[in-house]
Amino acid sequence: KRAEIQKKFNKFSKDRFSIAFTGTNWIYKKASAGMNGLNTKWYSRGTDIAFAWDFRIKKSRFSIAPGIGYSCTNIYSRHSLVEDSIGSNFQPLATPGDYKVNKITLQYLEIPVEFRIRTNPDKFDNCFKFAVGFKFGIRVDAHTKAKTKINNEVKVNVERRFPDFSLLRFGPTFRFGYSSFNITAYYGVIDVFKKGKGPKANEFSLGISFNGL
Repeated sequence: KRAEIQKKFNKFSKDRFSIAFTGTNWIYKKASAGMNGLNTKWYSRGTDIAFAWDFRIKKSRFSIAPGIGYSCTNIYSRHSLVEDSIGSNFQPLATPGDYKVNKITLQYLEIPVEFRIRTNPDKFDNCFKFAVGFKFGIRVDAHTKAKTKINNEVKVNVERRFPDFSLLRFGPTFRFGYSSFNITAYYGVIDVFKKGKGPKANEFSLGISFNGL
């Protein structure tokens, strides 16, 4: 009877759904043009949600899994993002004592693809998993959010429409883990800003994902 249950389970348990909580940041040079000493915070973070279709290659341990997903990254700093006729650049807060940390939020719709290996794909979902792949995304939102505290009154200011951010993003992905718990990583090959419209920076993330279905 266990074998029958296992056979039915294997038919549906293929890591179709995943949610990842990541530590996200940028790779850049503080002294480069437009950065002006920018120091992004270590607690910058993001969330990735994806739904994939797992196609096992015959009865092997290998499969390919294209999907669709959504990603949100939040970059915190003590700088403000300023736009001018040349492009975007970062400026230190004029009165840092009155400001809490500024946040830049970028959101993407994505197409991820993974090449997966399982140590024992026929043993329910309890096996080691290794996956490499890539994801391609299109930006659907970019905004900044700043909190000011003046005379003990906290105000929130949100600004949208930042055309200098790259419309697309693309990069390799990595995932390794056991059962439903995995370590994930991503590196953005495409610069965060459009060429000539902002300082050079590339995104990277490292996190933990939970997979099911």
